[in-house]
Amino acid sequence: MASIAYGIAYPFGVIGVILFVKLLPKLMGIDLNEEARRLEKERRSQFPELSTCLFRVTNPAVFGRTLSQLNIRAMTGAVISRLKQGEEILIPKAHTVLQEGDCIQAVGSENSLNSLALMLGEREEGELPLSHTQTIESLLLTKKDMINKQLGELNLQKNFGCTVTRVRRSGIDLSPSPELALKFGDKLMVVGEKEGIQAVARLLGNDVKRLSDTDFFPIAMGIVLGVLFGKLHISFGGGMTFSPGLTGGVLMMALFLSAIGKTGPIMWSMSGPANQLLRQLGLLLFLAEVGTSAGKTLVATFQESGFLLFGVGALVTLVPMLLAAIVGRWVFKVSLLDLLGTITGGMTSTPGLAAADSMTDSNIPGVAYATVYPIAMVFLILFIQLIALVIV
Repeated sequence: MASIAYGIAYPFGVIGVILFVKLLPKLMGIDLNEEARRLEKERRSQFPELSTCLFRVTNPAVFGRTLSQLNIRAMTGAVISRLKQGEEILIPKAHTVLQEGDCIQAVGSENSLNSLALMLGEREEGELPLSHTQTIESLLLTKKDMINKQLGELNLQKNFGCTVTRVRRSGIDLSPSPELALKFGDKLMVVGEKEGIQAVARLLGNDVKRLSDTDFFPIAMGIVLGVLFGKLHISFGGGMTFSPGLTGGVLMMALFLSAIGKTGPIMWSMSGPANQLLRQLGLLLFLAEVGTSAGKTLVATFQESGFLLFGVGALVTLVPMLLAAIVGRWVFKVSLLDLLGTITGGMTSTPGLAAADSMTDSNIPGVAYATVYPIAMVFLILFIQLIALVIV
């Protein structure tokens, strides 16, 4: 009987979630693309925008003192990219001594630059040029050995005479603090002598092709580990057991491995194009199997059990989604993109997530889905077993 009820309710469980996801933005009168831009702007505002500014050294307290003595990075949060003493442009080093009238170019947030102005002297307009032996380049971190290392560990200024002025990650400029852990694909803005820049490029990798390359070994290994994890059975006593299952095991293992980032030479990540290909291929195979399995028994099960089970399935699908939409949007003020991912994750509906993804280029629904899905799956399995114990 349970399999018959499942066969009747499941088609609406798929189609109902997709329709709900498609109609919810229209019912709420929200443009998803506009919502995505607003959220992107709001989340970027959490990271102060970095800008460049010139300073004239006029504070007598810093005359004759070295940059290491002043400890400018720790005191203000700003980074000195170069300075001009007389007619000479210099790349800053720890032993560089500041003199009255020196012109300094620095990068930092507005608060950092204001603090630097209090320390050094007055602000000026313009930008310092580079000499013919100096350059500034954007270098990609693509070498596995450098991943998860802190920027301070590389000691680029001492080893290569180069300074990192900012780190760009996922479209956001980060201040290059010594404690910043580097990630694959980070883009480091580096200023220094040309030979030093070339050495830093070799150290970091700086290979654009590596960003689009896909190593299928970590993907295959992650799937194997996920399948093995999904085979685990956890007993809670009283006849209640829990197993992540195939889908849950792979998802939980993927979340765990991506959080680690790297194990020895293995990077637990994949390129954007490979990610999209696997997502679309997986969804295609999933829907093909669901359609062929449900379609051949749909008419027979309707004739046998009528519309009662279908109606119950519709209520079980729609009521939780409506309650989640109302409470999430108007009580907890959750953004619609987060809400779509949360609802589809709570319903453990991969087709629903695909419907949400098709309406926006943002990855916000996918992140919310991956966050909620494991919890929803655990409670779904436990709740079904609890119902069986109470009723049977």
